[in-house]
Amino acid sequence: MSILSIFLFAISSSSDNLIVGLSYGAKKVRINFMNNFIISFISGIGTFLAMLFGRVLLQLIPLKCSNIIGSGILILLGIYLLINWLRKDIDIKKNTEKVNDDISEFQRYENTLINPEIIDTNNSKTIDFKEAIILGIVLCLNNIGLGIGASITGLNIFMTSISSLIFSLAFIPIGYYIGEKVISDKLSRYSEIISICIIMILGVYELFI
Repeated sequence: MSILSIFLFAISSSSDNLIVGLSYGAKKVRINFMNNFIISFISGIGTFLAMLFGRVLLQLIPLKCSNIIGSGILILLGIYLLINWLRKDIDIKKNTEKVNDDISEFQRYENTLINPEIIDTNNSKTIDFKEAIILGIVLCLNNIGLGIGASITGLNIFMTSISSLIFSLAFIPIGYYIGEKVISDKLSRYSEIISICIIMILGVYELFI
């Protein structure tokens, strides 16, 4: 078990929380500690369940192949996210992305991460308990593939899940502060590509240790 791998996983799995914090800080949408904890707890539980599922899959995979398969999942996930990021970047530049009632659930999920303030359905400029649960579920969906791949490579489920929860808990207020004081839409986009690079680095790192 590598502490560095767990650290890299926790950062990459919590990057969306940082992006959400940046957006909330820029738009002055507040979230208190308890609701932030709810979001982070749901995210941590999602990571735990994904890693638990990965551990079940590990029983069906030859031990000598597990590290290669797990690393491959992380690398392929990183490539997929990179392609998706490039596609979104092109769409944003062309102003082709529209938010309406006819969009697919996948597009609705993407729109929530790009514009997380839409979770604030009552326009109160505060994320309440119900909205925190919805946001937590949306964020934890992003960790499913990452958690499965990390589990197959052999990362400790409990330490990784707890680390993910802690980083999630810290990243929203950190992002909020930066968003409120420094904000830049480019900054949130950069944090996403940095996360993608970390996922791919984690995959390559686990392949050779």
